[in-house]
Amino acid sequence: MTAPAPRSVGSETAIALTGVVKRYGSTEALSGLTLQVARGEMFGLIGPDGAGKTTAIRLMCGLLHADAGDVRVLDQDPTRDHRRIAERVGYLSQRFSLYGDLSIDENVAFFAEIHGVADYEARRNRLLEMTQLTPFRDRLADRLSGGMKQKLALACTLVHEPELILLDEPTTGVDPVSRREFWKLLSEFLADGITILMSTPYMDEAERCTHIALLHEGRVLDSGDPSRLREQMPWRRASLEDVFIARLSATERRDGVPVDAKERRQGVPVDSAKEADRA
Repeated sequence: MTAPAPRSVGSETAIALTGVVKRYGSTEALSGLTLQVARGEMFGLIGPDGAGKTTAIRLMCGLLHADAGDVRVLDQDPTRDHRRIAERVGYLSQRFSLYGDLSIDENVAFFAEIHGVADYEARRNRLLEMTQLTPFRDRLADRLSGGMKQKLALACTLVHEPELILLDEPTTGVDPVSRREFWKLLSEFLADGITILMSTPYMDEAERCTHIALLHEGRVLDSGDPSRLREQMPWRRASLEDVFIARLSATERRDGVPVDAKERRQGVPVDSAKEADRA
């Protein structure tokens, strides 16, 4: 199977990666990664651990330099124009990175001030209301549940009103109820016109995205609308897991790398409900 054709890059493109390569020593984390994210959409980077999702997002933030290829975010180079990008982009990392000895109110205020947001009280109140954190605004961050911490992190990410938010596996390790609430929030922010790119290993979350890229070992196996990807399969009621396995198998045959079915399935992203059942 040939690589998916990239969408055209223009003024309506929020993110464009073209032939991006990133190495850590002798390990190539990204191998010619090419993808485009349209403004105003929910784009999912879908893949198992080690697929290159976090590396790609850190490149988009300007936290890493590409070894080859081109990275453009909101028509700017995220490393060369890092200060401007920071004003227009919000980033939520995998790990909770807020201040545990500060309250919810104080954390949001801190992030508003470092972004130079004046008169942020009304914005903070609206974000806390949307995330249902208003009753707990005086509670220290260290005393919050996992789901509440993610909601607080999202509020801090949005306090400077970014055009684009980058979320690195924001629901991993979060209970199912909190995950549903988090997705409801993302839908509301998407309706406000914010472009959202998120990475996830969960196929059921991939279904919620308007466009996805299936990643494996730093390469895009396929990309497109989730429903259309499923419809391209030769049998009815195919799942995105089926799509991932089929595209991975085609890549392995092309590259001459035989992998048995059991090993292949171990490297496939999972359904979050199934993972919760196993936990």
